Amino acid sequence: MSKSLRHDRGHYSVLVVCASSTGSSQVRQALKALGFTQISTAPSHVTGIDRAKTRNFTHVVFDAADTDMPSSEFVEQILAFEEDAIMLAVSLQPRIDDVFGLLRKGARHFIVPPFTTEALEEILTTATEGPALSEAVLNAPDRNGAFTAVILNNLYRLSVAMRQSREFESAKREVTGYNFQLRESVEMAQLFCEGEPLDLRDKIAEACILRAKDASTRLGRLRKKLKKTRTPEEEAAEAAAAEAAAAEAAAAS
Repeated sequence: MSKSLRHDRGHYSVLVVCASSTGSSQVRQALKALGFTQISTAPSHVTGIDRAKTRNFTHVVFDAADTDMPSSEFVEQILAFEEDAIMLAVSLQPRIDDVFGLLRKGARHFIVPPFTTEALEEILTTATEGPALSEAVLNAPDRNGAFTAVILNNLYRLSVAMRQSREFESAKREVTGYNFQLRESVEMAQLFCEGEPLDLRDKIAEACILRAKDASTRLGRLRKKLKKTRTPEEEAAEAAAAEAAAAEAAAAS
């Protein structure tokens, strides 16, 4: 069953795994302010696993840094017996590649302290309701290229839905969904791109140019194909029509 933060948050159970008592307290207070009531804590990854073996948790907020076990192994073990858990890493000084490694293991997002309650709510909403990164992106040798493909595909779906919404009322609902997907894909790409954001921008521009060339090539092939299928009579009629149009233009001048 899909989760939604729009429902009663008191129904969710959250495990907070944090070695720092200050950090753990900040996360717990923010969760309480957002309406979460079932909150458990653990000071280390191993203790967190023990807690999760005796109780089901819908969300797990955990230290991205290793404690008494590697954080990546912690993610794997939690998801092994709680596959639907929404896992968020907490990192004071996140390295994008390290965080992306946790996403590969199954985490859904990350938090950088200090954070506001509003920021935590937005991250929780994205992690809970938004789509997980696809395997194609997570395991792509060219991460920027994979993100680019996702962005452009989402943009195409949105543009088609917007065009259809002008004629069909039912298509307007799809616009909202595709717009959300496009925004999420752009934000995730900006967050986890390789190199600088300008590198991602250049990759997107390059892909747009290639797609434009491909469309032009397909159009050219179609024109050649149509020309080959025309009969001599059709070509003669087209030539006669062109001559007539030229004569009319000359007479008008």
